[in-house]
Amino acid sequence: MLSNVRRTQHHVTKLFSHVLSVRSHTVRADDLTEVGRFTRPKSSGNYSCGQLFIHKKLHYRGVVLFPWVTRVFNRNSKTFPSQFDVKLKAGDTEEVPELPRESYKTDICYQVLVDNRDSPNHKQGIMFLGSDQRKFYTIPGIDYILHDNLLPYEDTSPSQPIQHDLFPKFLEKKSGPGGIASYYSTDMLHKFHEDNFDRLRLKDVHVQTTAGIRVFVCTFYMGSKTEAPTDQHWWRYTIMIENLGDVAVQLRERTWCIYSENDYRETITGTGVVGQEPIIPVGGCFQYSSMINLRSPTGHMWGTYLFEREDKKLCNASIPPSLLESQGLST
Repeated sequence: MLSNVRRTQHHVTKLFSHVLSVRSHTVRADDLTEVGRFTRPKSSGNYSCGQLFIHKKLHYRGVVLFPWVTRVFNRNSKTFPSQFDVKLKAGDTEEVPELPRESYKTDICYQVLVDNRDSPNHKQGIMFLGSDQRKFYTIPGIDYILHDNLLPYEDTSPSQPIQHDLFPKFLEKKSGPGGIASYYSTDMLHKFHEDNFDRLRLKDVHVQTTAGIRVFVCTFYMGSKTEAPTDQHWWRYTIMIENLGDVAVQLRERTWCIYSENDYRETITGTGVVGQEPIIPVGGCFQYSSMINLRSPTGHMWGTYLFEREDKKLCNASIPPSLLESQGLST
């Protein structure tokens, strides 16, 4: 069963003489707000907690909370074993080959806090299954982004740079020379990560490009709920769709294939995603999150999006297979 949870729409950024400004919806000069100055992106190493940034593709302001080393599996890479997906989709889980080291690349993925002003309609967030294993809890305004999608900047504003209730609780400010402020993690942020490490960690990202549409998928295990006659295991997932083609596309339909450990297979087809049929312009992105539950502790899922191009032609884009695993979560 799939249920709609979150989506993220992007806004527009503009740069004047290295001064970073963000605007939303209307194109008027008096809507522009200075938030800082760009700094040189890091080509090696990772950004520290407290680094302010603009998302290169979704164009929101944010701040880094925590970096993770993540495996990125690109289905278009020649080093990825094609039989892995073939066996997985056929349900031959015992015949699925092991993924060798050369089948993926490692990247830094950041857990970040998103500025409320840059996602006014619907905020990206994370969900937990509580310790009582009965209720879901949501923390809005937290996202995950890969290293190359982060455009760092320095804070030159006298006000709090990121508007989010958790910003002053997770980060403390220290002023430096030239009026440049830096931000450092608090004890509350350290405890947040210690208490929820397994639920927060992003281990794998799956990527596939079809017909000029690139799809990123990442999944997180949330826990299990005891419901007669069996437990229900829950995962949340986030998908980012990027239009690399030469015409705008509109997402018209989705089809999911879900396979559980007990050989139960379910196919779900529906209109659009999260109640929308988003139009994605050339070079644009659309991101959303949702949930899935199974009656077994492991499974896998994959699917297809149907797009209508600006020229009215239809095209399909693959959603790469993702493993749904429950191991390693302390409840």
